[in-house]
Amino acid sequence: MEVMTLRATRRGAAIVGLWSLAVSLAAAYLLRGLVYLPLLAWLAAALSVTAVPEYFSSAHVRVGAHHLTMRRGRVLTTVRRVPLRFVAGCSIWASPLQRMTGTCILLIHTSGSTTFLPGIRRSDAEQLAAYLAQGGVPR
Repeated sequence: MEVMTLRATRRGAAIVGLWSLAVSLAAAYLLRGLVYLPLLAWLAAALSVTAVPEYFSSAHVRVGAHHLTMRRGRVLTTVRRVPLRFVAGCSIWASPLQRMTGTCILLIHTSGSTTFLPGIRRSDAEQLAAYLAQGGVPR
């Protein structure tokens, strides 16, 4: 029985791509006197505009009756399935740009790890947080 499904939006994933682009360009500027490191930073900047948003926009979460399944990636797919009893909670982070677009970063804390899912709609993330706060009991 599937209770809910959350998907990342392209707009939210693009915001994370902009953050990685800013870090890559800053690294290229700081490493400009070295030989090959600025080229690697420019390559990282190009990937942050193309590959990073595509990877993060493929993220989705499925909540079943007794488990939480998190999937991300199209070519290199990462799947994490966690029983609901091991979920310790979730955090919702949003930058000013994400608040303007209605997206957020969802951090799902489990026993021993934390999963980072950017680009989730804010309303969906709040609904999942309320569901997990009730101990996985549907309203």
